[in-house]
Amino acid sequence: MRCARDKTPAPIELQLAWQANAWHALPEAGGLLDQPAGLLNKMSATLNVYNATKAFRNSSGNLVHLANTQPETIALVRKIERLEDTL
Repeated sequence: MRCARDKTPAPIELQLAWQANAWHALPEAGGLLDQPAGLLNKMSATLNVYNATKAFRNSSGNLVHLANTQPETIALVRKIERLEDTL
């Protein structure tokens, strides 16, 4: 979330997710089951958080519309903010 909000460096899992999307290829040779355990889940999670944070930040005051059209985005961003407050 920090890289979407504060422009800090992206975690490696997010970088890998971007590369996988851009190149339509997985990080390791082979198929889905040839990836290191948990890597694809981490890539998906970081990408979801990044995209939700960017959508939230880009809503530029139109949070009502975002809440009505993408309530899961608002819920995810709020959940991450609460987690950050506990750190």
